[in-house]
Amino acid sequence: MLFRQEKAIERIRSSIYIFNRKSDQRSLKTMKRKNVNYLLLAVFVLLLATGSGAEAKGIFGGTDLINTPTNRALAQGGYTLGAHIDEHGHGRIQLDFGLVPEFELGAALDLGKDYHDLSARFKYRLIPETKDNFGLALGIQDIGKEHFSPYVVIGHVLSPYNLRWNFGLGGGQLGGIFFGMSKVLNPSEFPQVTLTGEYDASGLNLGAKINLNKGLLLNVGVLDMDHFVVGLTLSN
Repeated sequence: MLFRQEKAIERIRSSIYIFNRKSDQRSLKTMKRKNVNYLLLAVFVLLLATGSGAEAKGIFGGTDLINTPTNRALAQGGYTLGAHIDEHGHGRIQLDFGLVPEFELGAALDLGKDYHDLSARFKYRLIPETKDNFGLALGIQDIGKEHFSPYVVIGHVLSPYNLRWNFGLGGGQLGGIFFGMSKVLNPSEFPQVTLTGEYDASGLNLGAKINLNKGLLLNVGVLDMDHFVVGLTLSN
């Protein structure tokens, strides 16, 4: 009888040891993940101080407002393809793709009368947005020969008004503080429209994204409250 009790106690001790070991391993993994996130954030803070100026803005990118990035990222396998032109004849073709969860990769071709400029960009959603807490993303807006505009941006939704806000700090062309808001209007008699307004660290921009069909948007905007831009975005 005593031998059985000792065996039972030994089993309980063994189970507790295994449980504690697994808990420690989970805690260690969580700590390592947090440390990596903090390291990435620290690297980008340093990049913000060294980013060089360039024509490095996104025009109605897949998860952008108009020129400024948001904390959102395309889902894995998702894509957006956009083509836009302004009143001066400057155009941009831009492709963004959700490569893996939380990570978005893109490329853009800027076109003018005497130039064409190919660049790349990426975004990583470091902290996913929840119902109660804002999300955080970091990335580089347009990487090219001299293009270098890193940024960190947070965002959330003001629930009572269904207003989405974003606030960020950038370097290069996004040098300084930028922020913006968007509001989705969905009247039954008209197509869905997303109204956007932003300050991109150098000027005020206003725009609208009009849902023409499933996956097809007509984008119109006023940049720096001075010149117009129009284009289409296709997404899956």
